[in-house]
Amino acid sequence: MNKLNHKTLYFFISLFLLPFLLVAVKKIIELRKTALGRLANITVDLNQTGQPINPNLWQNFTQGGEERNEMIKPALPWLTPLQPKFIRIDHLYDYYEVLKSDGSFDFSKLDRVVVSILQTGATPMLSLSYIPPQMTQDKNITSPPINWSLWQNLVKVTIKHYSGKNDLNINNVYYEVFNEPDLFGQWHYHKSPNYLKLYYYSAKAAQEIQPECQPFKIGGPATTGFYPNWVKALLKFASEQKLRLDFISWHQYSLLPQDYVQDLEAFNQILTDYPEWLAIERIISEFGPETQKSIWYQNNIGAAHDLAVITQVMDRVHKVFAFEIKDGPDDNQGWGLLTHQAKGGIRAKPRWLAYQFLNQLTGTRTFLTGEGSWVYGIASQDKSLVMIMLVNYDPENKHFESPPIKVFPLSPGKYKINLDYLFGQDTRLTGNTTDNSLFFRVALEPNEAVIISIEPL
Repeated sequence: MNKLNHKTLYFFISLFLLPFLLVAVKKIIELRKTALGRLANITVDLNQTGQPINPNLWQNFTQGGEERNEMIKPALPWLTPLQPKFIRIDHLYDYYEVLKSDGSFDFSKLDRVVVSILQTGATPMLSLSYIPPQMTQDKNITSPPINWSLWQNLVKVTIKHYSGKNDLNINNVYYEVFNEPDLFGQWHYHKSPNYLKLYYYSAKAAQEIQPECQPFKIGGPATTGFYPNWVKALLKFASEQKLRLDFISWHQYSLLPQDYVQDLEAFNQILTDYPEWLAIERIISEFGPETQKSIWYQNNIGAAHDLAVITQVMDRVHKVFAFEIKDGPDDNQGWGLLTHQAKGGIRAKPRWLAYQFLNQLTGTRTFLTGEGSWVYGIASQDKSLVMIMLVNYDPENKHFESPPIKVFPLSPGKYKINLDYLFGQDTRLTGNTTDNSLFFRVALEPNEAVIISIEPL
């Protein structure tokens, strides 16, 4: 066969196979898209509105027990601009030596921390932990008290001191019964050491002292994660014993925003069996990318993580508390939003910038659809101002995206579009409506966030 015949044969074979090749390529592209994730295609419908944007959701922070010294006061210049609503602390009874060896009480050390919290404009959330060593059999601060009436009295005195009308008279303090009881002391809800017993005597103290105090709240269990059996047991126990239970709290450390949503969906499912608790407050009293100190807490990924989580839990939970405010004195890669002053002075990390950035959101939530595998968002409207916050969260730090955005309905005309980036260069655009809609795109580098402000020109 000559060369011409070979070429002719190859041409007809290729022509015959072309439709099959196109189908195969299309399938490969679809498979790759499925494997790699779903790109965002954002639509904001201004006709569908929800609740007002409530910064009380995210303006809450917690400080762990990194040192016995007063950790809040040095951070005041950085905390106050974040407009904190609540600041949570633990280690009340071991670090601050409230109970003295002679059985008397001394709140002077703890008072200094509480005063610093108040100076930020926040209200304290006091985790009633840990057990004073002189109250336990083995002097271990996570062991149960040998005399439950002594523990009850300690809680009563604590609440009276901070919420009492004739004492510090602080309104709306939250008292959380213990900190991570499933970890510290390996408490249980069904056997000894029994957390329900600890909660019983704590709640009894609250109920006895309540008339003498400003309004306050008490709850728990502040477990290391959302554990349905713990929640069910506490709800059932509080109902049976007629105990105050003002909030359910737990901790969550996960890189996946979906994990937070799954917890809340599981909570909603539980509440279908406990309808009397449908209105109970839900609090994630510690959250972050992961349990261990790591690079996530130092870089833009950690900042994008917190923003992505907040978009997913908004209107599903009442409060989230970022862990934690400040690194310990020996940390090079601590959990803090801020470095420790011993490490060359206090410095704000990217997560701190994320909360300052988020505080710009105002108005009433509007319906936003089209989030993808990486891009999460919130939209709001405040009179003629439309605001859209988008975050491109990618733990692998490599996914760039430029999502299309449609906003409707808008009056015909020209609009200014301001793009205020968390880390990048701000941009100013203009656009014209088409069929009462505004169309544009934004560029989002990996772990970048933007607040888009749209106003008529």
